Amino acid sequence: MIRSAVPTLGLIVALGGVSAALGDDLSLAEWPLLSPAVPAVTGVFPRLAENWSDLPLQLHVQETVGYNSNIANSPTGPGASADLYGRPIGALESISTYGVEFKNEVSGQQFFADAYWGMNRYLNNGFFNTAHHNEDIGDNFTYGSKCAGTLKASQVTAPSLPGQQIGFNVINTTSTVSLSENAKCIVTGEYAAIFNSGTSTSTNSAELDQANNFQSVFVAAGISYTVSDTNSLELLATVTGTDYTDRQLVSGEQGLLNKLTTDQVMATYIKNFSPTLALNAQIGIIGVSDEYFSFGIPHTILPQYSFSVQWTATPKLAFTAVVSRFAAPPTSIISNLQATDSATASVTYHYTPKVLLSANLEASYSTGAAGAVSSNLLLAPFTQSQRTYGAGAKLTYTLTPFLAADLSYQYTRSIQSS
Repeated sequence: MIRSAVPTLGLIVALGGVSAALGDDLSLAEWPLLSPAVPAVTGVFPRLAENWSDLPLQLHVQETVGYNSNIANSPTGPGASADLYGRPIGALESISTYGVEFKNEVSGQQFFADAYWGMNRYLNNGFFNTAHHNEDIGDNFTYGSKCAGTLKASQVTAPSLPGQQIGFNVINTTSTVSLSENAKCIVTGEYAAIFNSGTSTSTNSAELDQANNFQSVFVAAGISYTVSDTNSLELLATVTGTDYTDRQLVSGEQGLLNKLTTDQVMATYIKNFSPTLALNAQIGIIGVSDEYFSFGIPHTILPQYSFSVQWTATPKLAFTAVVSRFAAPPTSIISNLQATDSATASVTYHYTPKVLLSANLEASYSTGAAGAVSSNLLLAPFTQSQRTYGAGAKLTYTLTPFLAADLSYQYTRSIQSS
């Protein structure tokens, strides 16, 4: 399957707490200091926050226009007969997003609420138009002088990313509702205790993808050792119960589980060796048992890891490389868990103070994990493995702190084992 979207032209404008954007991946929060566009008149108007992110209420309008060469994720290439699967549909794509963000501090507690809504529209192919939205509300809390954390409820509905859905000739929309809390309390000196928990429900609109609908509950506990913000070690144990709620379509497949429990232990090390070199490393294991939220002996143990290196070669040139392997509820194949090995590399170059060039390459290989699945001929292509490749490039021009534009290209290719 091939899906590519390109040239995308972007423009972003911000004034007086209201931002309007035409483009993607442009955030005003990335600009540390923003001042009023005209000199302030002392005593007439209230003084604006010097840091744009400190404003209690922010409005956002974003518009992206580009070309999508495969709207409905139609199979292409050898073995994908046009008589069976049809031909890919390409069209000009417009993505509109409108949002509001609010935050306010009361007695050391920072309450926040965000809401975004938008549409993906396709020229002369209105049948594929889809809505997307996300909302969250929560509290960045403190308890006494030693404990702090976040309590958050959220809902996100959006089309699946390229390579992250099973159905073809259809746009799959994923909806996720979650409630979570994260807390860290200082025990003594550089040591702190970690307590996390939460629940989430994920559903899909495409029929084939509905086999991966799930509900999950997790609890986690651990300890961290922090020498400084740039030198820390964390050990975290997490127990997650997952219930696949809509597997009637694949109920006759051997090896598929409706419920399972994962026990994960991960160690995370963060170290900045110098102002130009930083490392973020994670390594651990995940055990799987075929009962819901149980504490039994796992029947499968899988390794997990992630290594990320950031190198600033010169004040203008920076590189990032990441390799990882993680197991999680499946998105692009039908399985008990999806184990994904991935590698990404990116580079950024500040050609001038106002012109930023960036590029990225990525590759991943996903397979079913925690038990082999024996499928009939109809479902076999969706229970095996998938390779995904991608590349992108972007040019961003910042005219002023309130006005920027970008031109980008993104290519994604997904190949199923069949």
